[in-house]
Amino acid sequence: MSRLSSRHHDEHVAATTGRYLKTGSETLRALQLLGSSPDGLAPDELAGRLGKSKSTARYLLNTLCQEGYAFRDGSSGVYRLAEAPPWGCPWGHRGNDADGVAAQLSDALTEVYRRTRQRAYLARVEDDRVVVLDIRGRQGLPKIPGLAESIPAEQAHALAVSKALAALSTGYRDTVEHEGTFEQFTHATVTGRHAFDHELELVRQSGFALDREEFAEGFCCIASPVLNPDGQVAASLALSVPARRFETDCIPLINDVVEVAAAASEQWRRSVHPDTGNGARTGDLAAGDGDPTRVAPPTMFARSRPPGSREHAAPTGGTSKPDM
Repeated sequence: MSRLSSRHHDEHVAATTGRYLKTGSETLRALQLLGSSPDGLAPDELAGRLGKSKSTARYLLNTLCQEGYAFRDGSSGVYRLAEAPPWGCPWGHRGNDADGVAAQLSDALTEVYRRTRQRAYLARVEDDRVVVLDIRGRQGLPKIPGLAESIPAEQAHALAVSKALAALSTGYRDTVEHEGTFEQFTHATVTGRHAFDHELELVRQSGFALDREEFAEGFCCIASPVLNPDGQVAASLALSVPARRFETDCIPLINDVVEVAAAASEQWRRSVHPDTGNGARTGDLAAGDGDPTRVAPPTMFARSRPPGSREHAAPTGGTSKPDM
């Protein structure tokens, strides 16, 4: 397409669809051309296809590289589409929707159950509530009474799975603080906005949330956030455990959940950005050896607490096929 015909095309689009950003249109067209050129494009090739000058083509390519959509091959000098867009999931894949998250973290959820033999949950925020996407656990494991697969904001202050998400999601935290009533479900429930904010700060510092019988007596829960390749919280992995076992095994259980969540975050990141920095340790989820490095902002190690102290909160639960 010549420059003149390109300009006429732009004028036609503007006339038929209303105002638009010409530079934005050119950048998207360049992105489209890169996507349809698996061998990459040199600036002069892109210029010819766009009907633009070589310098304009280079500016467009530099912009796409700077924003994470493309990269320059140092050996050949051509520009190629990045393996995945900046938001994390591979091109054409549904990485951040419910099905994509459930598929991505299915092995991690299985690993939490394999290590602990306790009911394990995978959950994420959807609109103003937390929805449990999947569960692992055998029949006969105790179920948390009163917990549904869709957890409203009114219960979030008493649930580890909700706190693990709210700690790293400003939007969801604001929803909970605006809509939540901070009801006291048991004698151990932490109530009040100030106490809730303190709980979330502890989650950010340690990388996990706890419930010590705050939602239902006799049940304790542990949850840890999982980050997508863009560093945003995508889900939380959690388990529920009888209070008696929690009192004796809380530290290894916490470490199991934190380690699996950290490894899942890192493996997800490396599947999209395999050559970007050292990051956390890549390791088999089942390995369990060495010290995994928690992707920021959570830290990686569970810390021992004196009996009777409360730093975190609550259970997690629900299921895509309710089996609580």
